[in-house]
Amino acid sequence: MAKVALTHAQRVTRLYRQCLRHSLSWIIERDKWRREAVCIRARFDANKNITNMTVANQLYEEAMKEFNLYKHPDPYVHPDSPGGVRYERNIPPPPHVLKLTPEEEGWLKEMETW
Repeated sequence: MAKVALTHAQRVTRLYRQCLRHSLSWIIERDKWRREAVCIRARFDANKNITNMTVANQLYEEAMKEFNLYKHPDPYVHPDSPGGVRYERNIPPPPHVLKLTPEEEGWLKEMETW
């Protein structure tokens, strides 16, 4: 299967979301983080109307360098996410496993009366 190249808008959107996630690792309090998120959004919005792709790609590369320079060395990972401390621990069983077959229902009735 061939890989499809991401569009410029997709790359910028992914970078924006990464910036927000990593800033949440640096700033724990949500009200302070929200101010930082607004500043990040303003920086991205300042360049959203650039139509020259050469300039846009150059800005993207500079933003990636800045992101890699300032990204958190140990970012927060949700415990249930891959890489989290609780990933795939105590997974609830699938719903179809919880339904008893007719044979199991008969066996259960026998055990209850025994």
